[in-house]
Formats: sequence, structure tokens, C-alpha cells
Amino acid sequence: MQPCGVAVGEFGDADPMHDDSCEVRLWGRLDSAARRMYSEGTCLDDTLRVITSAAVDLIPGAEHAGISLRTSGLRFDSRAATGRLPTVLDTLQQETGEGPCVESMQERGTVLVDDMRVEKRWPNFASEAVVLGAGSLLALCLYTGDVHGVLHVHSSCPGAFDHRSVDIGTRLATHAAIAVIAASREEQLRSALASRDMIGQATGILMERFEVDADEAFALLRKLSQERNVPLRRIAGYVVDAGR
Repeated sequence: MQPCGVAVGEFGDADPMHDDSCEVRLWGRLDSAARRMYSEGTCLDDTLRVITSAAVDLIPGAEHAGISLRTSGLRFDSRAATGRLPTVLDTLQQETGEGPCVESMQERGTVLVDDMRVEKRWPNFASEAVVLGAGSLLALCLYTGDVHGVLHVHSSCPGAFDHRSVDIGTRLATHAAIAVIAASREEQLRSALASRDMIGQATGILMERFEVDADEAFALLRKLSQERNVPLRRIAGYVVDAGR
């Protein structure tokens, strides 16, 4: 954890922040982080961990980071937190129905909390967040037409994030949103292929056992799924397991 007022990585000294060579290194590191999001993330969870790690490394003032991945409406799952604070604050926002991540998703924008101790926008959330150790917070919406969630970075110190943090965070969030949707689609594709394979195996087992054709075997799977109100893939899994 960094001392109050000191940024992580290369950002601890105010003068180098404006040095041309430091600028080049910074954007080079941002580009490198973006490439890792696409190349190292073999699944959605891996991609999310690359994003939060890069956020702590690159965004001045960040001590921890997390991602609130949208599920439906303004509901979300807390994912890839680099420490305890992002997770407990996500839980608090779900319980109170308010907070910076909720607002960021709702407004599709960046939300900065400079000093949680005097924050008035979400009184129920803010008072508890201070007790939990939140000093300041930066929430960055992840969206590519649709809102996919929020990348949020945290500090135990008030005033940890400035315009530089917002600028770098916004650029990182743009790359992150694209990486999240790509990883999500890849995961959905893998799941669909696995389901198709499982259903195919179950159909073959039923064809052999009951001496029926493929259409009749699939109709039997579908009937069992409907009668038991269980997803077709799960019914297929039961059949495959029983047939081993």
C-alpha cells in the first residue's frame, strides 16, 4: 500500500509526470496492458484479473481495484478484486442500492469520490464505506454501446485521484470494455460448444438404449427437460453420467 498522496509505479514524483520521456513510457505501459488483456486472458476471469492488476499499476493513487460486472439492470457481480475493500464496497452498494458504481452504470460515465468522509450523494453508502476504510474512489464505466460493468479503483486516503488519474483510467477502461465483451463472447461460445457436445453424447446414448433415431432421442431429452424444469444441457449431463 502506498502512503497517502503518493501514486503507484512511476507516478510518485510530480515533476516526471510531465516529462516527455515519462509520457512515452506511460502510454507504452498502457498499450502493453491492453495487449495483455487480449492475449493473456484465456477466459473471462483471467481477463478481469489482468484489467484490475493494470489499473493498480497504472492509475495514480490506486491502492486496490475491482470490477463490478453487470448481470441485469443495475445488479452486478463483484469480480477480480485485488484486495478486500473493492469486494466489501460492492456488497454494500448492492445492499443499499446506491453508490458510485451504481451511478456509473446508470449514467454511463466516470464517477469520482474525492473524500468519502464528506460525500453527500449516497449517504447510506458513504457513511458505511468510511467505516470500511474507503478514503477516495474512482469508478469508470465499461461500455461498448451496452454497459458491461464498472472498473473501480480505491484508496484509503482522501484526495488520492486527480485529473491525471481520470485520464489514464478512462483510457484503460476503454480497452478493458472491449476486452471484457470479447472474453465474454468467447466464453459463451465455449459454453455453447460444450453444451452441443454434451447433448450429442446424450442423444447417442438414448438412441442406442431405446433403439430410436436421433430426432426421437432429442425429443425425449427435451420432454424430460420440460417436465422437470431443468435446462436441457443438465438433463443431457445426467444421461451421459448414467451411461458411463
